[in-house]
This record gives sequence, structure tokens and C-alpha cells, in this order.
Amino acid sequence: FTEYPVNIERNPEYSGNGGDVTSNEYVTQAIKVRMADLESPIDVADAVGINRVVMNRYMRNQREWPIRVLDKIAPALRWRDGLDIFIAANSEEKDSEATFIKA
Repeated sequence: FTEYPVNIERNPEYSGNGGDVTSNEYVTQAIKVRMADLESPIDVADAVGINRVVMNRYMRNQREWPIRVLDKIAPALRWRDGLDIFIAANSEEKDSEATFIKA
């Protein structure tokens, strides 16, 4: 999973790169989708012992997601490991690309 831009100008949530979405942003989006899908809200930072300020920076794409952090938060979000998060992020990317192509 490499860091390459994808031109999706229609999604204002991704504003950091002028419409170019990075794989890091897809990881964040996959995590947000999973958090929204869980039956009960979870404070991932508290659940896995990550500083809330640091977690907030990851969630706002101000810091890149290291695999060790993804491996740490994955079980709290009902994934096996960071690789499952990357797979979900890849799915988010494909869904966004399909939406962009249809529009």
C-alpha cells in the first residue's frame, strides 16, 4: 500500500491536498467508517492507551499512521491487525474511485 495521490475533487472531507487523496486519508476514512458502524461508540485512544492528542492528529491526517499504531488499535475496532485496516482502506479507495467515475 503506497502513498500515491488520487484525484477526487468532489469530497470536501479530504482538503489537505487540494483534492488529491492519499492512502493515509483512506486509512483514516476506513477507521471512521468502522467506528460509526460499531454498535456502541468506543474511545479508541483510551481503549488502547494512545495519547488523545496524538490520536486526534492521526484522525485529522496531521500524522501518518504507523503500522505499529494500526496493529494496536485494530482489535479495539474488531479487526485482526493493521493489515485488515489497509484492506478496508483499499475498499474505501475503490468505492470513492467508482463514485468519482460515475459522477
